[in-house]
Amino acid sequence: MTKLVIAGKIHPDGMALLEAEPGLEIELFEDPGAHLPIESLSAADALLIRYGVITPAMADQMPALRIVSRHGVGCDNLPNAELGAQGVPVTIVGPVNAVSVAEQVLAMMMALTKKIIPGDTAVREGNWNYRSVVAMSELKGKALLLLGFGRIGREVAQRADAFGMTVQVFDPFVSADVMRDAGYVPVANWKAVLPEADFLSLHLPATPETMGLIGTDELVAMKSTAILINAARGGLIDEDALAEALQGRMATGGAGLDCLLSEPPDVSHALFSMPNVVFSPHSAALSAESTRAMGVVAAENVLAGLKGDLNPALIFNAAALKEAGYDV
Repeated sequence: MTKLVIAGKIHPDGMALLEAEPGLEIELFEDPGAHLPIESLSAADALLIRYGVITPAMADQMPALRIVSRHGVGCDNLPNAELGAQGVPVTIVGPVNAVSVAEQVLAMMMALTKKIIPGDTAVREGNWNYRSVVAMSELKGKALLLLGFGRIGREVAQRADAFGMTVQVFDPFVSADVMRDAGYVPVANWKAVLPEADFLSLHLPATPETMGLIGTDELVAMKSTAILINAARGGLIDEDALAEALQGRMATGGAGLDCLLSEPPDVSHALFSMPNVVFSPHSAALSAESTRAMGVVAAENVLAGLKGDLNPALIFNAAALKEAGYDV
C-alpha cells in the first residue's frame, strides 16, 4: 500500500483522481491550521501540501517520501534544497492560477483608482454628494512598473496594456528582448524609474533578497499618488513603513494587499484603519476555476511522481535534484 498525506482540503475533482488510484491510502488533514503528526509524515510515500510548513528536520524523518506536490506555485514553506538532496522532487501547479491573480491585481487597481469602497460606503450612508468630490482617476495613460515577469506578471501586463497603460518591467531572469517583443519596456534598474511609476506591482518569490524589498527609501522615491500592489508574498513590503507613508506623504496614494507578513494578521496594525488600503485574505489565486485546476494538477503530480513520470516543467527543485545527481 502506498500512503499519501494531504495537508489542506483540495477540490473534489482532484480528490476523485486520487481516490480512484488503486492501492493508494489517503490521510487527509482538512484544517488549514492542523498539526501534521510526524508519525503520519514518516510513513508517507507522497505529500500533497496546500497549507502548513515542512522543515528540513521534518523532511529528514520522511524516509519513504518520493514526491511532494505543492497546491500552488510558491514553495517557501518547503525545504526544497534538502528534499532535492534526498532525491525527492517538489512539484508546482504551473500557470493555472495566473489569470485569477492577475485579475485580482487589476481589480485592486480599479478599486483604488475608482474609489469603489468609499463610494459604496457613501451611498449606503446617504452621502449622495460624494459624487461631487473629484476623487477618481483613470488607468489609461498611467505607468505601471512590474517587478517580476513570470506567468502572473505577464498576465498582469497584458491586462494593463488593454487598459492603455504604459508597462515597464524589471526581471533579471528574463531577457530585455523578450519583454520588448511582448510590447513592454524593459528596465535594468527598477529603483531608478520608481519615481515615474503610478503603480508598482510585485510578482516575486519570498527569498532573503526580496524580503523587505519595499521599505522607507523606496516609498519616499515613489509618487505621492502612487499605488502599490502585492499579490505575491507577504514580507516583501515593510508594513510599518507603508503605514507611515500612506498616513503622510502618500495619503493620496494607496495599496492593495492580498498577502501580509503575518497571516492571519494583527488587525490592530495601522494599515487596517486606512481607507486607501484594500485587502484580500491571500485569496487572489482562489477563483472557482483556478481552485479546481490547482486541485487537479496537484493530484496529477502526485500520481505522476509515484510512477516516475513527472512533467519536468513542473518540478520546482530541479536544480537541487540535478546537483545531487538525480535525473529530472
